[in-house]
Amino acid sequence: MRERRRTGAGLVALAVGLPLLVAAIVMAVVFTGTGVVGRSPLHRAVDRYLEAVGGGGPAPAATPPAGTGSGCPGGAPDPADALRGIAPRFGHHIVSSTESGDSAAVNVDLVPAGGEPVAVLLELRRTGDRWDVCAVSTGRMAIDPF
Repeated sequence: MRERRRTGAGLVALAVGLPLLVAAIVMAVVFTGTGVVGRSPLHRAVDRYLEAVGGGGPAPAATPPAGTGSGCPGGAPDPADALRGIAPRFGHHIVSSTESGDSAAVNVDLVPAGGEPVAVLLELRRTGDRWDVCAVSTGRMAIDPF
């Protein structure tokens, strides 16, 4: 009789614990952006841009499709220069983002080598399938997660 109770308790623990474990993994993938669900084209573009600039290399060139202009307003300061003014080399973490039509705003934490994280707002424009970083400012934009 005792053997049956242990088996029954083990099955109950497994029946409750397994769905909780699966839910925790799904939440981690979605909210950390490490899985396909959390990796939008916008976030991939921001990652590529910040990895290039933060690593000391040139910013990816804005190359809109033939016959169209860049989505960024002309005459604006170079966003890569603004980022290098904050820190010559840095890592980054995307905090939140919002997009509307062909415009987007992305809150990012820049992590300078040996320094404290700096809150930065990137403003992007889309031309076709390509997102270009157009402006950088320090601070955050309030983004409603829902």
